[in-house]
Amino acid sequence: MSSPRLLAAAALLALAAGRDGLAQAPAAKGVEQWLQQLKDADAGNRRQAVVSLGSYGPDLSRAAIQTVGGLLQDSDATVRHAAALSLGNFGPAAKAALPAVRAAVADSSAPVRRAAVFALGNMGPDAKAAVADLARALGDPQETVRHAAAYALGSVGEEAKAAAPALAKALVSDTDPDVRQAAAFALGEIGPDAAEAADELAQALGDTEPGVRKAAVEALGSIGPEAKPAVQALARTLLSDKDFAIRRSAAYALGEIGPEARAAADALGRALQDRDPAVRYDAAQSLSVIGPDAKAAVPALSRALGDGDPEVRKKVAYALGEMGPSAAEAAPALGQALADDDEDVRKAVVYALGAIGPGSKPAVPALAGALSDKVDSVRLAAGYALGEIGPGAADAVPKLAQALQDPDAGVRQEAAFALGEIGEEAEDALPALRAVAAGDQAEVVRQAAKEAVEKLTEEDDDAPAKKDQ
Repeated sequence: MSSPRLLAAAALLALAAGRDGLAQAPAAKGVEQWLQQLKDADAGNRRQAVVSLGSYGPDLSRAAIQTVGGLLQDSDATVRHAAALSLGNFGPAAKAALPAVRAAVADSSAPVRRAAVFALGNMGPDAKAAVADLARALGDPQETVRHAAAYALGSVGEEAKAAAPALAKALVSDTDPDVRQAAAFALGEIGPDAAEAADELAQALGDTEPGVRKAAVEALGSIGPEAKPAVQALARTLLSDKDFAIRRSAAYALGEIGPEARAAADALGRALQDRDPAVRYDAAQSLSVIGPDAKAAVPALSRALGDGDPEVRKKVAYALGEMGPSAAEAAPALGQALADDDEDVRKAVVYALGAIGPGSKPAVPALAGALSDKVDSVRLAAGYALGEIGPGAADAVPKLAQALQDPDAGVRQEAAFALGEIGEEAEDALPALRAVAAGDQAEVVRQAAKEAVEKLTEEDDDAPAKKDQ
């Protein structure tokens, strides 16, 4: 699972390796000469050969990589260390020496253990056979080894799911904040298969270190719907954490959990008043994902249509639209929002009113006015919304009849459709509809008008029969 967090992990592992002092020596000799020098009786010469071979990176042959792996059993710890760091430079190609690297995770030298873990992390999912070794390394006495082991498990990703219990334990009990943060990162990279760690991740939301809290929030988002047990803890973090980036991540994570986060609807609604617009935006986005189950936030969303940030207002309108008929009480506020200066906001508003359907009747006058909007797509969506309202949009019939002459064919088509959906209350528009059905230059418009005429005249024919019954 590739992500910006995974790239950051690789950078941290590389930094750890750099502290160990592996120099990128120029390969002045050929590969075969360096391989021969690995047999030298002098440890310094062997170390020089290992470092030089490491500079070739993944281009080195499988056989040569295996030979370098053999140096992990060298009697000199500095040679073993250099061998482990060189194997880290080979990336996934170091899988050729995987058994030797796994064994080195238990080396008596802490620098060797750390470098071996680094090499496993650079193998990524190809190191899945070493998951148990890396899980045990989470209990290493050296915090740098534990830190590297947690990030390496994150690099392995979904294949490291067997290590979730060990990572969860490290998350809540390790004394080093870097290790705790790395453990949370790894659980997030494992994803839904780390659901069993949801309680520990929720506990970590109270960690004293912001980095740990943020990593825990992101991990819960990566786990998704299976992180439902942590919803209340995420809601508290959303409303109370002092770090805006963590509050924003909490809002986003609740959206990743989706409808299972319905219990956080009230908190997300309150977050629409956060001082940071990014938090407000993500809160609205998450409410749109939760959908009708977030109905409790409709009043807060209605108020947020007046937010000072147009991007937030747009997302708020879309959220109301995603709630559909459940957001009917927001119709008056949405009607007022059709006067917004931002055309993207107006587009989102008409979308929402159409999605709400008949419950948008209070906004009919505003929608009728929107049929004259300067933006074609707004006029088109207004016609569509009036059609979705149906008979309740009868007051808009005159404006819809005028819209049959709009310069945009899409607008004319939607106006005809809407008149047909309004039904018998739209009879006054029959002459205009017949004229369009007969003479509009666009086939789709003529067809829409023809269908509307048929609907209206069918209702006229049915009326006496219904009266006789």
